[in-house]
Amino acid sequence: MFVDFVSIATFLLVCFVIFLIGDAIAAGHRSTRKKRNNLNDQGSKNYSTSKVGLFSRSMASVVPQSDEEIKKIELDLKRAGYYSSTALVEYLATRNLLIVLVLIITGIGCVLADPGSSLPEIILMVGLLVAGIGYGLPRLVLHNQADRRVYRIQRGLPDALDLVMMCLTGGVPLRTALQRVTEEVRFSHPDIAVEFEIIRRHADANSMSDALKQFAKRIDAPDVNALSLMISQTERLGTNVSTALIDFADGVRRKYRQRAEEHSSKTSIKLLFPVIFCMAPPIYILFFGPAVLELRNFLIREHQPGGILEPTTFGEAISTTSPTVRNSANDNAGR
Repeated sequence: MFVDFVSIATFLLVCFVIFLIGDAIAAGHRSTRKKRNNLNDQGSKNYSTSKVGLFSRSMASVVPQSDEEIKKIELDLKRAGYYSSTALVEYLATRNLLIVLVLIITGIGCVLADPGSSLPEIILMVGLLVAGIGYGLPRLVLHNQADRRVYRIQRGLPDALDLVMMCLTGGVPLRTALQRVTEEVRFSHPDIAVEFEIIRRHADANSMSDALKQFAKRIDAPDVNALSLMISQTERLGTNVSTALIDFADGVRRKYRQRAEEHSSKTSIKLLFPVIFCMAPPIYILFFGPAVLELRNFLIREHQPGGILEPTTFGEAISTTSPTVRNSANDNAGR
C-alpha cells in the first residue's frame, strides 16, 4: 500500500514540476509581450529582463512569491551590494533551480528504490527536507550579507564624512567632494566608495536631495536616514553643510561609543554565569576537599580491626555497658 502511495505521489510531483515549468515559460512570454506594449510598467512581479535568458526568467517564476516578499528580496539585494538589473531574476532562478533539481532527484530515487524496504520513505523525507533547506537557506545568507554590509557602511561613515567635510571647508562643491572621497576610501571602505559614486551619479542625473533619498532607501539604516534628511534640509535652508557634517560625524561617533560602553556593561553580567559554573566548583573542591578526604580516611581506618567503628568492638562495648545501665535504671525506680 505504501509503495503504491509513493509511486502515485512521485508521479504527481513530477507532473506538477513539469506544469510549473511550462506555466513559467508561458508567463515569461506574457511578461515579455507586456513589457513591449507598456515600457512604463515596472511591477515587482515582472521578471523579464533583456539581459536574462528565457530559461532564467522561467525558473524565476516556478515558485510563486508575493509582492511583499519580492520587495524584501529586492531590498536585501541592494543592501548587500547587488545592483545589477538582473540580480533578482538570477537569485530566484538559482534558488528555484536548486529546489526543482532536488524534487526531481527525490522522485527518481523513490521510483528506483526497493519497494519492499523503507528506503523510498527515507528518500522522500530527506528530499523534502533538503528542498525546504534550499528554499530558506539562500534567503538567510542574503539577509546576513546585507546586514554585514550595512554595518560596515555605518562603521566607516564618520571617517568618510570627515574627508567630505575637509573638502567642503577647502571650497570644493559637494559633488566634487564625493568624487574625491570615493577615490580616497576605495581601499579602506569599498562599500562606502560604491555608495558615494552612486550618489554622485544620481545627483548628476537629478538632484542631490533625491540622490540622498535613494541612498537612504537602499541602505535603510537609522544613521543613513538621518544623514540624508540633514543634508537635504541644509541644502534647502542654505546653511553651511560642513558644520552640519561635523556635528553629525561627532554624533555618530558618540553613539558608537555609548553602544560600546553598553556592550561592555552587559559583558560583566554575561561573564557572571561562566564564573559561577566554571570557577565555583574548584573553589568548593579546595574548601571542602581536605575535610571530605580526612573523613573518608577516618572511616576507613576506624572500620578496620581494632578501630572504634569495627562491628565486633562496637557490639562488645554495648554489651559491657548494658548491665551498668540496667542497674542504674533499677536504682532510680526503687527511689
